[in-house]
Amino acid sequence: MEQHSEEVRIEHMQPGQLDALIDAQNEIFEDYIIRIRSSKQFFLDFVSSVGGDLRNVLLALDGSRVVGYVNPVADGREGWIGGIGILREYRGQGIGTRLMNEAERELGAEGVREVSLEVIDGNTRAEKLYRHLGYQPTRKYLSAEGIPSKYQGFGTEPKPATLSEVLPIHSRCYADTCWQRRKTEAVVQSSKGSETFKVDGGFVMVRAIDTSGFIPFLGVEPEKRRRGIGTSLAKFALSRLHDMGAFKTALYNVNEDEATLRMLDMFDFKVTMKQTEMRKVL
Repeated sequence: MEQHSEEVRIEHMQPGQLDALIDAQNEIFEDYIIRIRSSKQFFLDFVSSVGGDLRNVLLALDGSRVVGYVNPVADGREGWIGGIGILREYRGQGIGTRLMNEAERELGAEGVREVSLEVIDGNTRAEKLYRHLGYQPTRKYLSAEGIPSKYQGFGTEPKPATLSEVLPIHSRCYADTCWQRRKTEAVVQSSKGSETFKVDGGFVMVRAIDTSGFIPFLGVEPEKRRRGIGTSLAKFALSRLHDMGAFKTALYNVNEDEATLRMLDMFDFKVTMKQTEMRKVL
């Protein structure tokens, strides 16, 4: 194996390097468990959705070539690794460890005391790296797909809601879920192009792109759970997506708990991916 690690340097991304990063990402994730195709707008939207800053993105550079990257995000005492990847021919040379160490150093300098990340189940190489660096699993999340259906009698009719109306509801509903989905920025970004509805104690967002439907958020306040509100919101969302012409619907990064699994089974949703949240105290 050709060794590159001695020539590779770690630097902050500069504005003119975004296109090169996107090209590198698409090469990096060609052999990923779930193939990912990025674009400049997709990456910008993602960074915005987690409250990140392009100036904090770290690149691994061999000459002028982007061979790896890591995207650290700081939020007070919490931090998050919003993506890391290395080109195939550069793997196994410690570059990922160098990127993570530098990301943690910079997060720590900003006052972060605990860092979270997610790894797809089955990505043993990444999980091995994270464990070696001191990250420990904390909980599981899952993604699922189903088919929209027309439902009648789904309870109280949800009312259209503004972003300002749902933000405080979101903060209560998502306080105990993954770091990314707890972020206010995630709701703000998801609201673009989505329809938002609320009921007493909960809210839901729906979005259709061509024939694909998405439920970016569906939340019920903790004190009002186990009253059927979540089921009613799900029926409403699936009915609305059916009316919007969606032939399939996706849910991403929802808690793997008994109530969620029962709801997925009720609506015949199939789990498509599981992720493990891992955390480290700096």
